[in-house]
Amino acid sequence: MDIPKEIMDKFGSKDKQNHVGKNFQNQQYRSDKKGMRAEQPTKTAEIVFRANGQLRRDLLTTDAENWSNLLYDNGFGVTPTALRNFYNEVKALQSQIEAGGFQSNEAMVGLLKSKAAYAYARAENKRKTGFGHLKSMIEQGSDLSKSERDFNDFALFFEAVMGFFKGR
Repeated sequence: MDIPKEIMDKFGSKDKQNHVGKNFQNQQYRSDKKGMRAEQPTKTAEIVFRANGQLRRDLLTTDAENWSNLLYDNGFGVTPTALRNFYNEVKALQSQIEAGGFQSNEAMVGLLKSKAAYAYARAENKRKTGFGHLKSMIEQGSDLSKSERDFNDFALFFEAVMGFFKGR
């Protein structure tokens, strides 16, 4: 798969092509007071938890770091507080699933998507790109969570993203 040059420039060498993700879209720009900003969420990578039944190391390293960069969006992305709030929701839901089982909490996993859509809709224009990536990350995590194991993989991925985001 060929990844556009501007994406490779942002994320590094061509050796990292498989780490960035598979599903990138073109970015539309508009001008604002801070310079060129993206109009809609773009460059969203596909999240893959496991390969050959094993949790992917790259998911918790390179992929998580790339997602944290997308969420940060050069300081115009998701606020640390908003990201922490979503992370806390995921961890609380993980505890509920552990106590009551996945099936009885499956609807709550789906509810995360509507909360992310709401956060995106309320985000300031200058933060739309970062919140758009957060929305995509939550949607993918929710959609991929078909079992307790899957949701635990998502929570672990989110934890890694948090670490890279906070460690900037």
